[in-house]
Amino acid sequence: MPEADLPNRKRVLFLHPNFPAQFKHLASAAAASGHDARFLCQTHYGRTLPGVQRLTLKGECGHDHLNALGGDQVQRSTALAKQYRQGLINLQSSGWTPDVVISHSGWGCGLHVREVWPDCRHIAYLEWWFDPESAFFAYDPDNHDLNLNRQTATKLWLRNQSLALELVSADAMVAPTLWQARQLPTVLRERCHVIHDGVDLERFNPDPTLRQPGQPILTYGTRGMEPMRAFPQFIAGLLPALESNPDLKVEIAGEDQANYGGRLPQGHESWGQWAKHQLSESGLSDRVKWVGYLSIEKYVHWLQASHCHVYLTHPFVASWSLLEALACQCPLVVSDVEPVRELCEATKSPVAYVDHRDPAALPKAIASVLSGQRQSSAQAASQRFKTYHRRTILEQWSHVAGLKLTTQY
Repeated sequence: MPEADLPNRKRVLFLHPNFPAQFKHLASAAAASGHDARFLCQTHYGRTLPGVQRLTLKGECGHDHLNALGGDQVQRSTALAKQYRQGLINLQSSGWTPDVVISHSGWGCGLHVREVWPDCRHIAYLEWWFDPESAFFAYDPDNHDLNLNRQTATKLWLRNQSLALELVSADAMVAPTLWQARQLPTVLRERCHVIHDGVDLERFNPDPTLRQPGQPILTYGTRGMEPMRAFPQFIAGLLPALESNPDLKVEIAGEDQANYGGRLPQGHESWGQWAKHQLSESGLSDRVKWVGYLSIEKYVHWLQASHCHVYLTHPFVASWSLLEALACQCPLVVSDVEPVRELCEATKSPVAYVDHRDPAALPKAIASVLSGQRQSSAQAASQRFKTYHRRTILEQWSHVAGLKLTTQY
């Protein structure tokens, strides 16, 4: 359809260092709705979205140049903001002006939006505000692997500088959960809309035929293997769980990397390497399979087939994988922390909560779940997950961004 025949067609620009990240559903819907959707990024790893024009910053504005500059996170945010400013000016010079800009505010990429385009509608997406009084710092002060202490709290607090300027200059801000919104100072929290990134319930849903009786399979999987996701505590609890249940098999997904900092285990180059050493020393390696990165189809089937899925985390941003496991109605063992409770209780999902700081808690919870004491609710998933359904979040974004958005794409 010609652009002249689209009276509601708008020019929409997404800003995030990585494509498509939290804007996957939103950018896809914008393009499918007929809007001119463009996405300015630094890295994309070959990913594409139908109808979304991916624009990659390169050269002095690129990711490699940013890494070469070095510096701490505050300095990197300042440098990245300057890179994105140049990218915005280049777009402006080409004659393209957005009606709506949606930026991830945590890295500085939207810091200069108001300067370059004072008349556009700017929505800043908030992932995390570093509040020194948050449970993020106070929950587990004796856990030295996390490297969270008064010194790091001061450094992380300074990361809020560019974030604050972007948030106060934006027309609106959005956080994906109440927990994340509550980290904000009151003056900002009162302006914050809570809209989750969304889960695709057409893809993530239960399939009872895949969860076969017989030998139980325990699964664990997040993006990386690291202290922020309590991976060391998972391995510590897994050893007695394997010893007490000789039929139990374990599958661990994800990449052997730390995405959220922390210290490496003494004598090992990674937490995955450390875990394999622990399992080998205990003679249990043959019952643990490392499945690595899974394609989306294999990942869904992997969750659907699990007899017990373990999701542990320090009080931080809850992973997409938690909501995806809930949508697949996995029997779940989860950390008893506020960001996890928010999702589990909102979806009325029966889970076994554990204090992962207690070494004895995890094997007990695993045994309880494997014994079948917790059954998935029969309530319709469309109602249980309404808050997080792709259709709901797009309706909410439509209102905040002033865009007509379809849920069919």
